[in-house]
Amino acid sequence: MNPFAVFVDKNNTVYVSDQRNSRIQVWLEGSVTPTRTFYDHDLIHPLGLFVTTNGDIFVAYSSHNQVRKWSWNTMSSIPVMNFSASCYGLFIDKNNDLYCSLSTSLQVVMVALDNSTNMITNVTGDGSRGRPRNKLVYHYSIFVDVNFNLYVADCASNSIIRFSHRQSNGTIVAGIGAAVSFPLFCPTGVVLDADGNLFIVDSGNNRIVRAGPNGFRCVVGCSEKPGSASNQLKSPLALSFDSYGNIFVNDQLNHRIQKFVLTTNSCTDE
Repeated sequence: MNPFAVFVDKNNTVYVSDQRNSRIQVWLEGSVTPTRTFYDHDLIHPLGLFVTTNGDIFVAYSSHNQVRKWSWNTMSSIPVMNFSASCYGLFIDKNNDLYCSLSTSLQVVMVALDNSTNMITNVTGDGSRGRPRNKLVYHYSIFVDVNFNLYVADCASNSIIRFSHRQSNGTIVAGIGAAVSFPLFCPTGVVLDADGNLFIVDSGNNRIVRAGPNGFRCVVGCSEKPGSASNQLKSPLALSFDSYGNIFVNDQLNHRIQKFVLTTNSCTDE
């Protein structure tokens, strides 16, 4: 398995886009073997992945720069939207708007799924490389909070950038240029938890970082050394939470998904 994205839905079902094997694998809660596998002849090197509350599975097909939708009870996918490049990150907000992280085009765009016009709106980035706060360099994961603020994990600028709703200029909230200095090395994943804590996949440092009211702290992989032990990571790419607050990490170069139980003082492997 070569996992690219991981998503845990409201039923604690785990979904993984397995890039190397061109498939989506699914584990029901408590299962250690895949319960279901989704694939078709067009699903080549899947990237971003998002599952809605009604169970629709949205997958970024890198082979066609397309997002397609699977349903649990179907054996084939249907096209949702074509983009100018592949979606490295996907997110669907509470208004049913789909956000796509076009990493190679240096943009984040949005399309309203409830609007039949399929009009693509640029959210941030103008397609040119740069370090001002309205430009992106090489970004992966995106996250949209309940207030429609967009968080972008920008690997090449070693930073997490927040774009307020309808604002194209962002604020660096972690990494180089942030108000509080805490070095990151190629962050690739970002998730805001229910308590407002920002969890960051600090891929180049092989760790997971939490940013909260008391500042930054490492919660997983805190030696920063790559490894295959149960408390180590090797170039992680993404993370997702289940309903209990457990963290599922896409441990890419160890070819596995790691589950960590978040405790009061630390994060311990289960």
